Amino acid sequence: MKKTEKQPLRKGKRRQNFLPLAIGRSGGVVLAGLALWFFKKQADHVVEGHADRYDDAIMQAVHQIDHPQIHRVLHAATQLGSHAGIAAAAGFTAIMMLRRGRKHDAWTVAVSTGGAMAINTILKNIFRRQRPIEMARRIKLPKSHSFPSGHSLLSAATYPIVAHHLVERHSLPVQAFAHSVAGMIVLSVGFSRVYFGVHFPSDVLGGFAAGIGWLGLTSLSHTVAEDTSVR
Repeated sequence: MKKTEKQPLRKGKRRQNFLPLAIGRSGGVVLAGLALWFFKKQADHVVEGHADRYDDAIMQAVHQIDHPQIHRVLHAATQLGSHAGIAAAAGFTAIMMLRRGRKHDAWTVAVSTGGAMAINTILKNIFRRQRPIEMARRIKLPKSHSFPSGHSLLSAATYPIVAHHLVERHSLPVQAFAHSVAGMIVLSVGFSRVYFGVHFPSDVLGGFAAGIGWLGLTSLSHTVAEDTSVR
């Protein structure tokens, strides 16, 4: 019996797939749907005042933490979620993609980050929630509205896709490590906003949900565009 020769891999084909290609079309829809459903529930709790009880309890507990080293670490973490930090991470990734001849991936990162910034502004202006009252605040109170947390939204929408594009052609362990680091950054950014007293916990949860919802939609569009380009 004649042995069939193994076909070579298409040039540039990914060895492993995490986000966004791993979840595919149906996965992107499910991820976005669940995240946006959770955002709606969270927004309802905030508007109706049901979130106040657990917001106050969590903030009281978090603000018992007072250690110089923790303060320094969380101050660095909160900078990673700022517009400057997010723009730097996305810009660096987009440039790396362009230098590797991956123009489509560079556009995906740029559109994902830019869209997340626009969504954050729109949602804040819709809900117009006031920031927490003075409670162990250690940084300057931002002038923007509180719900959702922009740092949390931007981090959840940006760092997973940045990690994906930087390591998608590396081994599975390397990808798993990179995405674990990205997840830790996202969680640290969210926690830092509560720690510094500039957001309620419900703001952070809402930001995570909106960011992940947008990430799911970005993943879906990236998958569709990639499939179309291969045909």
